[in-house]
Amino acid sequence: MKTSIKLEMLRECEANYAATLEFLMKRNRLVPSSKQNAIFSDTASYFSRYRYLALLILLGVIVLLSTGFIASDDKASPPTALHSNVIDLPGLPAAKQVKTSLPLEAVSPHSAAITPAVAQVITADEETTPGEQTDIVDTEQSTPGFHWEEIVVKAGDNLSLIFPRAGLTARDVYNVTQLDKSTIKPLLKLKPGQAIHLGTLPSEEEGKSLQALKIVLNPLETFYIDKLETGYEAKMVTRDVDVRQKQVTGEIENSLFLSGLTAGLSDKVIMEMAYIFGWDIDFALDLRKGDQFKLIYDEHFLDGEKIGDGEILAAEFTNRSKTFRAVRFTDSEGRGQYYSPEGHSMRKTFTRTPVPLSRISSRFNPNRKHPVLKTNRPHRGVDYAAKTGTPILATGDGKVAFKGRKGGYGRTVILSHGGKYTTLYAHMSRYKKGMRTGQRVRQGQTIGYIGSSGLATGPHLHYEFRVNGVHRNPLTVALPKAQPLPKKYRTEFKEQAAPFLAQLDVLNATDVAQGE
Repeated sequence: MKTSIKLEMLRECEANYAATLEFLMKRNRLVPSSKQNAIFSDTASYFSRYRYLALLILLGVIVLLSTGFIASDDKASPPTALHSNVIDLPGLPAAKQVKTSLPLEAVSPHSAAITPAVAQVITADEETTPGEQTDIVDTEQSTPGFHWEEIVVKAGDNLSLIFPRAGLTARDVYNVTQLDKSTIKPLLKLKPGQAIHLGTLPSEEEGKSLQALKIVLNPLETFYIDKLETGYEAKMVTRDVDVRQKQVTGEIENSLFLSGLTAGLSDKVIMEMAYIFGWDIDFALDLRKGDQFKLIYDEHFLDGEKIGDGEILAAEFTNRSKTFRAVRFTDSEGRGQYYSPEGHSMRKTFTRTPVPLSRISSRFNPNRKHPVLKTNRPHRGVDYAAKTGTPILATGDGKVAFKGRKGGYGRTVILSHGGKYTTLYAHMSRYKKGMRTGQRVRQGQTIGYIGSSGLATGPHLHYEFRVNGVHRNPLTVALPKAQPLPKKYRTEFKEQAAPFLAQLDVLNATDVAQGE
Protein backbone atom coordinates (compact mmCIF):
# COMPACT_ATOMS: atom_id res chain seq x y z
CA MET A 1 0.00 0.00 0.00
CA LYS A 2 2.80 2.35 0.92
CA THR A 3 4.72 1.36 -2.21
CA SER A 4 1.75 2.24 -4.44
CA ILE A 5 1.42 5.59 -2.72
CA LYS A 6 5.12 6.37 -3.32
CA LEU A 7 4.84 5.34 -6.96
CA GLU A 8 1.84 7.61 -7.34
CA MET A 9 3.83 10.48 -5.79
CA LEU A 10 6.75 9.81 -8.14
CA ARG A 11 4.43 9.84 -11.18
CA GLU A 12 3.00 13.17 -9.99
CA CYS A 13 6.54 14.62 -9.55
CA GLU A 14 7.42 13.38 -13.03
CA ALA A 15 4.37 15.12 -14.50
CA ASN A 16 5.15 18.33 -12.61
CA TYR A 17 8.77 18.29 -13.82
CA ALA A 18 7.70 17.82 -17.43
CA ALA A 19 5.12 20.61 -17.14
CA THR A 20 7.69 22.93 -15.53
CA LEU A 21 10.21 22.17 -18.29
CA GLU A 22 7.61 22.91 -20.96
CA PHE A 23 6.60 26.17 -19.21
CA LEU A 24 10.21 27.37 -19.03
CA MET A 25 10.73 26.53 -22.71
CA LYS A 26 7.67 28.54 -23.71
CA ARG A 27 8.44 31.41 -21.35
CA ASN A 28 11.85 32.03 -22.86
CA ARG A 29 10.36 31.78 -26.36
CA LEU A 30 12.62 28.93 -27.37
CA VAL A 31 11.10 27.74 -30.65
CA PRO A 32 12.87 24.45 -31.40
CA SER A 33 14.05 23.68 -34.89
CA SER A 34 13.68 20.28 -36.47
CA LYS A 35 17.11 19.32 -35.15
CA GLN A 36 16.17 20.60 -31.70
CA ASN A 37 12.91 18.57 -31.87
CA ALA A 38 14.92 15.46 -32.55
CA ILE A 39 17.22 16.16 -29.62
CA PHE A 40 14.23 16.87 -27.37
CA SER A 41 12.59 13.60 -28.52
CA ASP A 42 15.73 11.61 -27.71
CA THR A 43 15.95 13.32 -24.33
CA ALA A 44 12.33 12.42 -23.56
CA SER A 45 12.94 8.81 -24.62
CA TYR A 46 16.07 8.64 -22.48
CA PHE A 47 14.18 10.12 -19.51
CA SER A 48 11.33 7.59 -19.99
CA ARG A 49 13.83 4.68 -20.00
CA TYR A 50 15.47 5.67 -16.75
CA ARG A 51 12.52 7.41 -15.18
CA TYR A 52 12.39 5.21 -12.09
CA LEU A 53 16.05 5.86 -11.29
CA ALA A 54 15.59 9.60 -11.83
CA LEU A 55 12.47 9.66 -9.69
CA LEU A 56 14.24 7.84 -6.88
CA ILE A 57 17.07 10.38 -6.98
CA LEU A 58 14.56 13.25 -6.99
CA LEU A 59 12.69 11.69 -4.07
CA GLY A 60 15.93 11.37 -2.12
CA VAL A 61 16.73 15.00 -2.68
CA ILE A 62 13.25 15.99 -1.46
CA VAL A 63 13.67 13.90 1.68
CA LEU A 64 17.08 15.38 2.43
CA LEU A 65 15.78 18.95 2.02
CA SER A 66 12.81 18.24 4.24
CA THR A 67 15.03 16.81 7.00
CA GLY A 68 17.42 19.80 6.89
CA PHE A 69 20.57 17.99 5.66
CA ILE A 70 20.96 20.45 2.78
CA ALA A 71 20.79 24.12 3.90
CA SER A 72 20.72 27.26 1.81
CA ASP A 73 22.26 30.61 2.78
CA ASP A 74 19.70 32.52 0.74
CA LYS A 75 16.06 32.84 1.58
CA ALA A 76 13.66 31.37 -0.89
CA SER A 77 12.16 33.87 -3.26
CA PRO A 78 8.39 34.10 -3.46
CA PRO A 79 6.79 32.19 -6.32
CA THR A 80 6.01 35.44 -8.17
CA ALA A 81 9.75 35.90 -8.74
CA LEU A 82 9.53 33.24 -11.43
CA HIS A 83 7.34 35.58 -13.52
CA SER A 84 9.39 38.80 -13.20
CA ASN A 85 12.46 39.98 -15.01
CA VAL A 86 13.26 42.54 -12.31
CA ILE A 87 15.95 41.48 -9.83
CA ASP A 88 16.56 43.05 -6.43
CA LEU A 89 20.20 43.89 -5.81
CA PRO A 90 21.59 44.02 -2.25
CA GLY A 91 22.21 47.58 -1.08
CA LEU A 92 20.25 49.22 -3.93
CA PRO A 93 17.31 51.47 -2.91
CA ALA A 94 13.84 50.20 -3.70
CA ALA A 95 13.33 53.02 -6.25
CA LYS A 96 16.42 51.88 -8.16
CA GLN A 97 16.06 48.44 -9.70
CA VAL A 98 17.99 46.56 -12.31
CA LYS A 99 16.27 45.47 -15.47
CA THR A 100 18.07 42.70 -17.34
CA SER A 101 17.64 41.23 -20.78
CA LEU A 102 18.81 37.78 -19.64
CA PRO A 103 16.31 34.98 -18.91
CA LEU A 104 15.55 34.62 -15.24
CA GLU A 105 17.01 31.09 -15.18
CA ALA A 106 20.39 32.43 -16.36
CA VAL A 107 20.70 34.74 -13.36
CA SER A 108 21.84 32.82 -10.35
CA PRO A 109 21.16 34.14 -6.86
CA HIS A 110 24.81 33.37 -6.12
CA SER A 111 26.12 35.56 -8.99
CA ALA A 112 29.04 37.73 -7.89
CA ALA A 113 28.17 40.71 -10.09
CA ILE A 114 26.05 41.91 -12.98
CA THR A 115 28.02 43.82 -15.63
CA PRO A 116 26.73 47.06 -17.20
CA ALA A 117 26.55 45.27 -20.53
CA VAL A 118 23.56 43.22 -19.36
CA ALA A 119 21.97 45.61 -16.82
CA GLN A 120 20.55 49.12 -16.89
CA VAL A 121 19.92 51.17 -13.75
CA ILE A 122 16.55 52.91 -13.76
CA THR A 123 16.31 55.90 -11.43
CA ALA A 124 12.74 56.86 -12.27
CA ASP A 125 10.42 57.00 -9.28
CA GLU A 126 7.34 55.98 -11.21
CA GLU A 127 6.38 52.33 -11.54
CA THR A 128 7.25 50.42 -14.71
CA THR A 129 5.25 47.49 -15.92
CA PRO A 130 7.01 44.31 -17.09
CA GLY A 131 8.37 44.74 -20.58
CA GLU A 132 8.03 48.58 -20.53
CA GLN A 133 11.08 50.47 -21.91
CA THR A 134 12.24 53.35 -19.68
CA ASP A 135 14.33 56.03 -21.43
CA ILE A 136 16.88 58.31 -19.71
CA VAL A 137 16.23 61.88 -20.93
CA ASP A 138 19.28 64.05 -21.72
CA THR A 139 18.31 67.44 -20.26
CA GLU A 140 21.05 69.23 -22.22
CA GLN A 141 19.44 68.50 -25.54
CA SER A 142 16.93 70.94 -27.01
CA THR A 143 13.30 70.13 -27.57
CA PRO A 144 12.96 67.76 -30.54
CA GLY A 145 12.69 69.82 -33.70
CA PHE A 146 13.96 73.03 -32.09
CA HIS A 147 16.40 74.79 -34.39
CA TRP A 148 18.53 77.96 -34.17
CA GLU A 149 19.06 79.93 -37.37
CA GLU A 150 21.24 83.01 -37.82
CA ILE A 151 20.04 85.88 -40.03
CA VAL A 152 22.38 88.78 -40.88
CA VAL A 153 20.72 92.18 -41.06
CA LYS A 154 20.97 93.92 -44.43
CA ALA A 155 20.67 97.62 -45.21
CA GLY A 156 17.02 98.67 -44.97
CA ASP A 157 15.97 95.48 -43.17
CA ASN A 158 13.17 95.25 -40.62
CA LEU A 159 11.32 92.35 -39.00
CA SER A 160 8.81 92.16 -41.87
CA LEU A 161 11.70 91.36 -44.22
CA ILE A 162 13.87 89.31 -41.86
CA PHE A 163 11.28 86.85 -40.51
CA PRO A 164 10.11 85.58 -43.94
CA ARG A 165 13.74 84.76 -44.82
CA ALA A 166 13.67 82.32 -41.89
CA GLY A 167 10.34 80.82 -42.93
CA LEU A 168 8.29 82.72 -40.35
CA THR A 169 4.98 84.44 -41.03
CA ALA A 170 3.45 87.86 -40.57
CA ARG A 171 1.72 86.52 -37.44
CA ASP A 172 5.12 86.08 -35.76
CA VAL A 173 6.06 89.64 -36.71
CA TYR A 174 2.78 90.92 -35.28
CA ASN A 175 3.13 88.98 -32.01
CA VAL A 176 6.65 90.31 -31.40
CA THR A 177 5.83 93.92 -32.29
CA GLN A 178 2.94 93.91 -29.81
CA LEU A 179 5.45 93.90 -26.96
CA ASP A 180 6.19 97.13 -25.10
CA LYS A 181 8.34 99.34 -27.36
CA SER A 182 10.69 100.16 -24.49
CA THR A 183 11.54 96.47 -24.05
CA ILE A 184 12.32 95.73 -27.72
CA LYS A 185 14.53 98.73 -28.55
CA PRO A 186 17.29 96.47 -30.02
CA LEU A 187 14.77 95.24 -32.62
CA LEU A 188 13.80 98.79 -33.51
CA LYS A 189 17.43 99.88 -33.99
CA LEU A 190 18.85 97.10 -36.14
CA LYS A 191 22.14 97.80 -37.88
CA PRO A 192 23.48 96.26 -41.11
CA GLY A 193 25.80 93.35 -40.35
CA GLN A 194 24.13 92.61 -37.02
CA ALA A 195 23.28 88.93 -36.42
CA ILE A 196 19.84 87.81 -35.22
CA HIS A 197 19.43 84.25 -33.94
CA LEU A 198 15.92 82.79 -34.38
CA GLY A 199 14.80 79.66 -32.54
CA THR A 200 11.93 77.85 -34.27
CA LEU A 201 9.82 74.70 -34.03
CA PRO A 202 8.00 72.94 -36.88
CA SER A 203 4.34 73.90 -37.17
CA GLU A 204 1.67 71.91 -39.00
CA GLU A 205 -0.31 75.03 -39.91
CA GLU A 206 2.39 77.54 -40.83
CA GLY A 207 5.57 75.52 -41.36
CA LYS A 208 7.51 77.15 -38.51
CA SER A 209 6.70 78.99 -35.32
CA LEU A 210 8.95 81.40 -33.46
CA GLN A 211 9.99 80.13 -30.02
CA ALA A 212 12.95 82.37 -29.17
CA LEU A 213 15.01 85.28 -30.49
CA LYS A 214 18.52 86.32 -29.46
CA ILE A 215 20.75 89.28 -30.35
CA VAL A 216 24.25 89.55 -28.87
CA LEU A 217 24.68 93.32 -28.51
CA ASN A 218 28.15 93.22 -26.95
CA PRO A 219 30.22 90.85 -24.79
CA LEU A 220 28.18 91.90 -21.74
CA GLU A 221 24.61 92.33 -23.04
CA THR A 222 22.36 89.87 -24.86
CA PHE A 223 18.76 90.62 -25.85
CA TYR A 224 16.26 87.74 -25.65
CA ILE A 225 12.66 87.10 -26.60
CA ASP A 226 11.12 83.86 -25.29
CA LYS A 227 7.74 82.33 -26.03
CA LEU A 228 5.74 81.53 -22.90
CA GLU A 229 2.28 80.05 -22.41
CA THR A 230 0.89 83.56 -22.02
CA GLY A 231 2.75 85.04 -25.00
CA TYR A 232 6.18 86.47 -25.73
CA GLU A 233 8.50 88.01 -23.15
CA ALA A 234 11.48 90.31 -23.87
CA LYS A 235 14.42 90.69 -21.53
CA MET A 236 17.99 91.95 -21.46
CA VAL A 237 20.58 89.67 -19.87
CA THR A 238 23.69 91.46 -18.60
CA ARG A 239 26.78 89.56 -17.53
CA ASP A 240 28.83 90.73 -14.57
CA VAL A 241 32.41 91.74 -15.31
CA ASP A 242 35.44 91.21 -13.14
CA VAL A 243 36.81 94.68 -12.26
CA ARG A 244 40.49 94.91 -11.36
CA GLN A 245 42.54 97.95 -10.44
CA LYS A 246 45.76 98.67 -12.30
CA GLN A 247 48.58 101.08 -11.50
CA VAL A 248 50.76 102.57 -14.24
CA THR A 249 53.65 105.01 -14.18
CA GLY A 250 55.26 106.63 -17.20
CA GLU A 251 57.63 109.35 -18.34
CA ILE A 252 57.31 111.69 -21.31
CA GLU A 253 59.94 111.01 -23.96
CA ASN A 254 58.31 112.67 -26.97
CA SER A 255 54.51 113.13 -27.08
CA LEU A 256 51.85 112.30 -24.51
CA PHE A 257 50.22 109.81 -26.85
CA LEU A 258 53.36 107.83 -27.71
CA SER A 259 54.61 107.89 -24.12
CA GLY A 260 51.22 106.62 -22.92
CA LEU A 261 51.28 103.75 -25.40
CA THR A 262 54.82 102.87 -24.29
CA ALA A 263 53.55 102.67 -20.68
CA GLY A 264 50.82 100.23 -21.77
CA LEU A 265 47.85 102.62 -21.77
CA SER A 266 45.00 102.39 -24.25
CA ASP A 267 43.86 105.30 -26.44
CA LYS A 268 40.81 105.72 -24.20
CA VAL A 269 42.83 106.08 -21.00
CA ILE A 270 45.33 108.49 -22.62
CA MET A 271 42.51 110.75 -23.87
CA GLU A 272 40.82 110.68 -20.46
CA MET A 273 44.07 111.62 -18.73
CA ALA A 274 44.52 114.54 -21.16
CA TYR A 275 40.95 115.63 -20.42
CA ILE A 276 41.48 115.51 -16.63
CA PHE A 277 44.58 117.72 -16.66
CA GLY A 278 43.71 119.68 -19.83
CA TRP A 279 42.51 122.71 -17.80
CA ASP A 280 45.89 123.13 -16.08
CA ILE A 281 48.34 121.80 -18.66
CA ASP A 282 48.49 122.68 -22.34
CA PHE A 283 49.65 119.36 -23.77
CA ALA A 284 50.45 121.00 -27.10
CA LEU A 285 52.61 123.75 -25.56
CA ASP A 286 53.65 122.99 -21.98
CA LEU A 287 54.74 119.35 -22.30
CA ARG A 288 58.45 118.68 -21.63
CA LYS A 289 60.67 115.62 -21.84
CA GLY A 290 61.00 114.11 -18.37
CA ASP A 291 57.45 114.96 -17.27
CA GLN A 292 55.89 112.07 -15.36
CA PHE A 293 52.44 110.62 -14.84
CA LYS A 294 50.88 108.08 -12.42
CA LEU A 295 47.51 106.44 -12.95
CA ILE A 296 45.16 104.17 -11.01
CA TYR A 297 42.30 102.92 -13.15
CA ASP A 298 39.91 99.99 -13.59
CA GLU A 299 40.27 97.16 -16.08
CA HIS A 300 37.30 94.99 -17.07
CA PHE A 301 37.67 91.22 -17.54
CA LEU A 302 35.21 88.62 -18.78
CA ASP A 303 35.97 84.90 -18.52
CA GLY A 304 39.57 85.75 -17.68
CA GLU A 305 40.11 87.95 -20.76
CA LYS A 306 40.36 91.74 -20.73
CA ILE A 307 37.50 93.39 -22.61
CA GLY A 308 38.17 97.06 -21.90
CA ASP A 309 39.19 99.81 -19.53
CA GLY A 310 37.04 101.51 -16.92
CA GLU A 311 37.31 104.94 -15.36
CA ILE A 312 40.50 106.54 -14.04
CA LEU A 313 40.16 106.50 -10.24
CA ALA A 314 43.13 108.69 -9.37
CA ALA A 315 45.90 110.38 -11.37
CA GLU A 316 48.99 112.50 -10.97
CA PHE A 317 50.90 114.51 -13.55
CA THR A 318 54.17 116.36 -12.99
CA ASN A 319 54.78 119.08 -15.55
CA ARG A 320 57.82 121.37 -15.30
CA SER A 321 58.37 120.23 -11.69
CA LYS A 322 54.80 121.18 -10.76
CA THR A 323 52.58 118.29 -9.65
CA PHE A 324 48.83 118.05 -10.20
CA ARG A 325 46.65 115.39 -8.59
CA ALA A 326 43.06 114.36 -9.27
CA VAL A 327 40.65 111.86 -7.68
CA ARG A 328 37.32 110.75 -9.15
CA PHE A 329 34.23 111.17 -6.98
CA THR A 330 30.65 110.12 -7.80
CA ASP A 331 27.87 111.95 -5.97
CA SER A 332 24.51 110.58 -4.83
CA GLU A 333 22.95 111.35 -8.22
CA GLY A 334 25.53 109.24 -10.06
CA ARG A 335 27.52 112.14 -11.56
CA GLY A 336 31.26 111.49 -11.57
CA GLN A 337 33.82 114.31 -11.68
CA TYR A 338 37.49 114.82 -10.80
CA TYR A 339 38.64 116.95 -7.90
CA SER A 340 41.96 117.96 -6.40
CA PRO A 341 42.83 116.51 -2.96
CA GLU A 342 41.48 119.75 -1.47
CA GLY A 343 38.08 119.29 -3.16
CA HIS A 344 38.58 121.84 -5.95
CA SER A 345 37.16 120.86 -9.31
CA MET A 346 39.72 119.91 -11.92
CA ARG A 347 37.18 121.04 -14.48
CA LYS A 348 37.26 124.69 -15.44
CA THR A 349 34.65 126.57 -17.40
CA PHE A 350 36.95 126.25 -20.43
CA THR A 351 39.74 123.92 -21.46
CA ARG A 352 42.97 125.33 -22.83
CA THR A 353 43.06 123.28 -26.01
CA PRO A 354 40.30 122.03 -28.33
CA VAL A 355 42.62 119.33 -29.75
CA PRO A 356 44.59 117.78 -26.84
CA LEU A 357 46.85 115.53 -28.93
CA SER A 358 48.30 118.01 -31.41
CA ARG A 359 51.07 120.58 -31.83
CA ILE A 360 50.92 124.35 -32.10
CA SER A 361 51.87 125.46 -35.61
CA SER A 362 51.13 129.18 -35.10
CA ARG A 363 50.60 131.24 -31.93
CA PHE A 364 48.56 134.29 -31.11
CA ASN A 365 50.36 137.19 -32.84
CA PRO A 366 48.80 140.62 -33.64
CA ASN A 367 51.65 141.46 -36.10
CA ARG A 368 51.97 138.21 -38.04
CA LYS A 369 52.34 138.12 -41.84
CA HIS A 370 49.67 135.92 -43.43
CA PRO A 371 51.29 132.80 -44.97
CA VAL A 372 48.96 132.82 -48.03
CA LEU A 373 48.20 136.50 -48.63
CA LYS A 374 51.77 137.60 -47.74
CA THR A 375 50.46 140.71 -46.04
CA ASN A 376 50.60 141.85 -42.44
CA ARG A 377 47.46 140.55 -40.84
CA PRO A 378 47.04 139.93 -37.10
CA HIS A 379 46.75 136.27 -36.07
CA ARG A 380 44.14 136.51 -33.35
CA GLY A 381 44.05 132.85 -32.49
CA VAL A 382 46.16 129.70 -32.14
CA ASP A 383 46.65 127.08 -34.85
CA TYR A 384 46.75 123.39 -33.85
CA ALA A 385 48.24 121.08 -36.48
CA ALA A 386 47.00 117.48 -36.66
CA LYS A 387 45.93 114.90 -39.22
CA THR A 388 42.83 115.49 -41.30
CA GLY A 389 39.85 113.99 -39.53
CA THR A 390 41.16 114.51 -35.98
CA PRO A 391 38.19 115.36 -33.69
CA ILE A 392 37.74 118.97 -32.55
CA LEU A 393 36.27 119.36 -29.05
CA ALA A 394 34.19 122.20 -27.63
CA THR A 395 36.28 123.96 -24.98
CA GLY A 396 33.22 124.83 -22.90
CA ASP A 397 29.47 124.37 -22.54
CA GLY A 398 27.56 126.57 -24.94
CA LYS A 399 25.25 126.98 -27.90
CA VAL A 400 26.04 126.88 -31.62
CA ALA A 401 25.79 130.52 -32.72
CA PHE A 402 27.09 129.96 -36.27
CA LYS A 403 27.76 126.99 -38.52
CA GLY A 404 28.83 127.31 -42.14
CA ARG A 405 31.50 128.76 -44.43
CA LYS A 406 33.05 132.07 -43.38
CA GLY A 407 35.42 133.54 -45.97
CA GLY A 408 39.05 132.51 -45.45
CA TYR A 409 38.07 130.55 -42.33
CA GLY A 410 36.43 127.89 -44.49
CA ARG A 411 34.05 125.59 -42.61
CA THR A 412 33.54 127.29 -39.26
CA VAL A 413 31.64 126.83 -36.00
CA ILE A 414 31.18 129.62 -33.42
CA LEU A 415 29.98 128.76 -29.92
CA SER A 416 28.39 131.23 -27.51
CA HIS A 417 29.09 130.63 -23.79
CA GLY A 418 26.63 132.60 -21.72
CA GLY A 419 26.88 135.79 -23.77
CA LYS A 420 30.23 137.01 -22.40
CA TYR A 421 32.48 134.40 -23.99
CA THR A 422 32.62 133.07 -27.55
CA THR A 423 34.95 130.56 -29.23
CA LEU A 424 35.63 130.06 -32.95
CA TYR A 425 36.77 126.86 -34.72
CA ALA A 426 37.85 127.19 -38.37
CA HIS A 427 39.26 125.27 -41.39
CA MET A 428 37.21 122.13 -40.60
CA SER A 429 37.10 119.29 -43.08
CA ARG A 430 33.53 118.49 -41.98
CA TYR A 431 31.08 119.07 -39.17
CA LYS A 432 29.94 116.60 -36.59
CA LYS A 433 26.87 114.81 -37.94
CA GLY A 434 23.70 116.46 -36.67
CA MET A 435 25.40 119.72 -35.71
CA ARG A 436 23.07 122.67 -36.30
CA THR A 437 22.70 126.34 -35.33
CA GLY A 438 21.04 126.83 -31.94
CA GLN A 439 22.08 123.40 -30.68
CA ARG A 440 23.42 123.03 -27.13
CA VAL A 441 26.82 121.40 -26.76
CA ARG A 442 28.75 120.12 -23.77
CA GLN A 443 32.37 120.72 -22.91
CA GLY A 444 34.52 118.03 -24.53
CA GLN A 445 31.85 117.19 -27.13
CA THR A 446 33.05 116.70 -30.72
CA ILE A 447 31.78 119.48 -32.97
CA GLY A 448 33.83 118.85 -36.13
CA TYR A 449 37.03 117.48 -37.64
CA ILE A 450 40.35 119.03 -38.62
CA GLY A 451 40.84 119.91 -42.27
CA SER A 452 42.25 122.64 -44.55
CA SER A 453 39.14 124.38 -45.89
CA GLY A 454 39.41 128.13 -46.63
CA LEU A 455 42.82 129.87 -46.75
CA ALA A 456 45.02 127.18 -45.23
CA THR A 457 48.41 125.72 -46.17
CA GLY A 458 47.71 122.38 -44.49
CA PRO A 459 45.33 120.53 -42.16
CA HIS A 460 44.99 122.36 -38.87
CA LEU A 461 42.47 124.04 -36.56
CA HIS A 462 42.38 127.82 -36.13
CA TYR A 463 40.98 128.51 -32.63
CA GLU A 464 39.94 131.89 -31.25
CA PHE A 465 38.82 132.94 -27.76
CA ARG A 466 36.85 136.18 -27.30
CA VAL A 467 35.71 138.03 -24.17
CA ASN A 468 32.93 140.56 -24.83
CA GLY A 469 33.87 140.46 -28.52
CA VAL A 470 37.59 141.16 -27.89
CA HIS A 471 40.16 138.57 -29.00
CA ARG A 472 42.28 137.14 -26.18
CA ASN A 473 45.23 134.77 -26.32
CA PRO A 474 43.72 131.32 -25.64
CA LEU A 475 47.03 130.18 -24.11
CA THR A 476 47.26 132.87 -21.45
CA VAL A 477 43.74 134.20 -20.81
CA ALA A 478 42.50 133.69 -17.25
CA LEU A 479 39.84 131.01 -17.33
CA PRO A 480 36.97 131.05 -14.83
CA LYS A 481 36.87 128.03 -12.51
CA ALA A 482 34.00 125.66 -12.07
CA GLN A 483 32.16 125.19 -8.80
CA PRO A 484 34.06 123.22 -6.10
CA LEU A 485 32.79 120.02 -4.49
CA PRO A 486 29.61 120.77 -2.45
CA LYS A 487 30.22 120.88 1.29
CA LYS A 488 27.83 118.00 1.98
CA TYR A 489 30.17 115.65 0.10
CA ARG A 490 33.48 116.87 1.57
CA THR A 491 33.76 114.24 4.35
CA GLU A 492 32.77 111.38 2.08
CA PHE A 493 35.20 112.56 -0.59
CA LYS A 494 38.14 112.70 1.80
CA GLU A 495 37.41 109.17 3.03
CA GLN A 496 37.32 107.83 -0.53
CA ALA A 497 40.33 109.85 -1.71
CA ALA A 498 42.67 108.90 1.16
CA PRO A 499 43.52 105.34 -0.01
CA PHE A 500 44.07 106.47 -3.60
CA LEU A 501 46.38 109.30 -2.56
CA ALA A 502 48.29 106.80 -0.40
CA GLN A 503 48.71 104.52 -3.44
CA LEU A 504 50.07 107.44 -5.48
CA ASP A 505 52.57 108.13 -2.66
CA VAL A 506 53.69 104.50 -2.78
CA LEU A 507 54.16 104.73 -6.54
CA ASN A 508 56.31 107.83 -6.05
CA ALA A 509 58.39 106.12 -3.37
CA THR A 510 58.83 103.09 -5.63
CA ASP A 511 60.00 105.28 -8.51
CA VAL A 512 62.57 107.00 -6.25
CA ALA A 513 63.86 103.66 -4.98
CA GLN A 514 64.20 102.31 -8.52
CA GLY A 515 66.01 105.49 -9.62
CA GLU A 516 68.59 105.09 -6.84
